[in-house]
Amino acid sequence: MEFEPVTVFSLVLGLFFFLMVAGTPIFAALGVASILGIVMQAGFGGLTVVPEVLHRGLASYSLISIPLFILMGEVIARTSIGGKLFNLFLVWMNRVPGNLAVASVGSSAVFGAMSGVSVAGAATIGRFAIPQMLQRGYSPRLATGTVAAAGALALLIPPSIGFVLYGEVAGQSIGRLFIGAILPALLVSALMMAYVLTVSMVSNAAPADRTRYTWRDRFRALRAVWAVVLIVLMVLGTIYLGVATPTEAAGMGALASFIVAAAYRELNWRMVLDIFRSTAVTSGMILLILAAALLFGYIMTRLMIPQKLVMLLSEIDQPAWLIMCFIVLFLLVIGMFLDVVSVIVISTPILLPVVVALGFNPIWFGIIMIITCEMAVITPPVGLNLYVIKGIAPQVPLNDIILGALPFVLVELIAIVILAVFPEIVLWLPGRL
Repeated sequence: MEFEPVTVFSLVLGLFFFLMVAGTPIFAALGVASILGIVMQAGFGGLTVVPEVLHRGLASYSLISIPLFILMGEVIARTSIGGKLFNLFLVWMNRVPGNLAVASVGSSAVFGAMSGVSVAGAATIGRFAIPQMLQRGYSPRLATGTVAAAGALALLIPPSIGFVLYGEVAGQSIGRLFIGAILPALLVSALMMAYVLTVSMVSNAAPADRTRYTWRDRFRALRAVWAVVLIVLMVLGTIYLGVATPTEAAGMGALASFIVAAAYRELNWRMVLDIFRSTAVTSGMILLILAAALLFGYIMTRLMIPQKLVMLLSEIDQPAWLIMCFIVLFLLVIGMFLDVVSVIVISTPILLPVVVALGFNPIWFGIIMIITCEMAVITPPVGLNLYVIKGIAPQVPLNDIILGALPFVLVELIAIVILAVFPEIVLWLPGRL
């Protein structure tokens, strides 16, 4: 019995959402739904293709960087680097209105260049920043919302695991994605700082800091972050100079993080075992979701769903920018209910052919997708960073954390508009290679 492609696709999506609502892990829900689609499309004999699809998708050299970047982030999150970074920005920017909140954005951005995981950034910087802000009389909404949003910068700032996944699924150069993200990351960081400065100047949400620091204090704080320079050079420097691939740079970064932790004398055997355990669990979760997404992408290709979407959109007499707005809205909505990894690996096979057909660059779209994922991690009901901050500051109501983070969603929407009007911000550096 043959089924119409649209019918098969509808049943696959329906089963996927039903299993998710029932509490099934995402990788299992997506995998079971995709297998149903394969059986409906090609019969039980079609399941013989499953091992081939998984091997072809997972036997990738680039994917080795995922556990290595996660390992690097796990080590860094357990050192005092986060505190030293926050102190550096605090000392150098103490005369700026809302200096503690501005320092949170700056230190989160630099920390993101070493970890690549937004939850780690929010948790690490938040442990130092939020208690100080609350103690000095900052508005709880500004204090918690700033750290939640700034922690999400790790998704956009290389070496982001999100770019590794997008590059693998979309067939794009991970190195070019890393390079293309540099200027957008600086743009989003600057817009966040501008928002914090504006709020601090027009309201009493951030009391003035009357602490005075000498130049000796500033240079002492600068010397304390030598480890940051080492790790960034080992990872991003080698990639940008063409010395190493992203996978090789991930290995060097993981090694550098252990060297730094050992130099700070902040490692012990129990911690090392915990680091490897957390790395294995997180990496396994990501790769299981990716494996399920490979089956999902395979059945979509067999059903020619992307081609049908492109044909449908070609018949709609609407500007490309308007369709792109709906795509961003779609990503934001599904990001409210799915984790970042799932959003990237599930939506990319569906949306990328449409985006390319509309005339947009896939590298540019990758940056837009990751910024949208940043918004997703600070919006309820599944905004992970919100719950991380709640764990750090249990005395602040979750509602205040959400209300404090939501203005940063608007900030990132402004960044998307700027990148849409000036796509060269993304494409200029990759084009120089």
